[in-house]
Amino acid sequence: MLLTYLFCLLAGGVLIALSLEGDSGADADGAGGNLSLLFSTPFWSFGLCGFGLCGLLLSLLTRSGTVLPTVVVALGMGVAMGLAAARLLGLMGRRDVDSLVRSADLIGREGIVTLAIEAESRGFVELTARGSLIRRPAVSNGGSLPQGTTVVVVASDGHTLRVDRI
Repeated sequence: MLLTYLFCLLAGGVLIALSLEGDSGADADGAGGNLSLLFSTPFWSFGLCGFGLCGLLLSLLTRSGTVLPTVVVALGMGVAMGLAAARLLGLMGRRDVDSLVRSADLIGREGIVTLAIEAESRGFVELTARGSLIRRPAVSNGGSLPQGTTVVVVASDGHTLRVDRI
C-alpha cells in the first residue's frame, strides 16, 4: 500500500506542476454544478496528491497492523483537498481584474503640479490612481499654480483636468 500512496503523491505532484505552466483554471469554473467538480483536473491533481501524502504520512508515522483506517482517512483527505482546490480555483478564475483608469476615477484625487499652470493656459499634474502614476494636462479654477503645488482634481473635461489648490 505504501507504493500506492507514493505513486498517487508523485502523480498528483506532476499534474500540479504541469498545470502551473498552462491554463489551470479553464475547466474548474463550476459551470456544470457540483458534479462537474469531480471531473475537473484540479480535483484529480490535488485529490491524488492529498490522498498520497496523507496515506504516506499515516503509513510511516503509525505502525498499526490494519490498513483500512489509513485508507479511509487518506481517501477522505484526498476528496476534501480535491474539492477545495477545484472550488477555490473556480472562484479565482471568475474574478474580473480591471486596472483601466477612467477620468471619473481621478476626480477627488490629490496631485502635484509638474508644469506650472498659468491663468489662461494649461500645465501638467501628476497623480496616482489604481496603482499607476498618471500625468495629465490641467487647468486651474483659481488663477495660476506654480510647480510643486499640491492640488485636488475637481472635474475632468475630456483629457484635461480641472484642479484647485489644497
